[in-house]
Amino acid sequence: MNRNNKYKFMAAVTALFLVPFLLLSRHFVSGAAELQKNDMLRYLELRTLTGAGIISNVLNLNYSLSRLTSGKAALGEAGIKAELKRRVNEAPFIYSELALLGPSGAELARFSAEKSVKTRLDYAKSQAFLEAKDMRGPAGAVEYGDYTPPALVISEPLLKNGAPAYYLAGRLSLAYLGEVVRMMGKNSSGNLGLVDGGGQIIADSMSMSIVKPGLKAPPEVVKMLAVAAEREDDNFSSEVYFRDRVYLVSVSAVGGTKWWLYEIVDAADMPARKASFWAMRVVLSGVLMIILFGVITYLLALRWLKAEAAENN
Repeated sequence: MNRNNKYKFMAAVTALFLVPFLLLSRHFVSGAAELQKNDMLRYLELRTLTGAGIISNVLNLNYSLSRLTSGKAALGEAGIKAELKRRVNEAPFIYSELALLGPSGAELARFSAEKSVKTRLDYAKSQAFLEAKDMRGPAGAVEYGDYTPPALVISEPLLKNGAPAYYLAGRLSLAYLGEVVRMMGKNSSGNLGLVDGGGQIIADSMSMSIVKPGLKAPPEVVKMLAVAAEREDDNFSSEVYFRDRVYLVSVSAVGGTKWWLYEIVDAADMPARKASFWAMRVVLSGVLMIILFGVITYLLALRWLKAEAAENN
């Protein structure tokens, strides 16, 4: 067998095995990538669901005004005032200001952590108070300042015999809640954040909300929030295609609020994508083995054919 036929034989044998192997490998690699992507989406879904539960608990424990005065309403107006004053003195980093309003909205008392505040919010004219009065339940709105952390302007009725006896109101700093969000997103492969009902970022792990208060959530997240609202789903995760890039996004509703917790990861940066090289190593190993088998096949054929030719002679 001349040199050219030698290489043709090895190439033919290698190609016979290599072509079907590469076709199967393509499905294997793409399937592995899809599995890893789905695993990442489930992981993001678990993180946002857990995080939304944590935030809901933090809000219930620290940002519920009726909870602050629980058991004090029986003491009357004086007891409620004393409790509000104590809370402001004990935790000024959360309770920037607390106020007690009458059934009509008339201000009965106000306690501020910062005595030098020049602008006084008229809680009786705030949207939060009007909603609380209309729904007979807690209502609030996020206030964004240029040089201060976001604050929650909130109003809650204290009911007596089914009718509001008083209204609790206040401006509560969300700086503490922001730190909770940033701690939860510390190990995020992308960005984890909390948005209000309008899609504005309250806090996020990349601190974009600090640089630009009231910043709108990324378009990919806004798109997911719209889909989740349309489906009336409290949790939704999916791939989002935006500007020729693929993002993995998960959103979860925070119980008792109109807020959402989101996490977004660029598919090209996710850990699972980096770990997918094991699939390529398997394919590469298979290609090298097929080439080696082609060489071995030629050597065996040459040996057996020579032995058969010698016996015939």
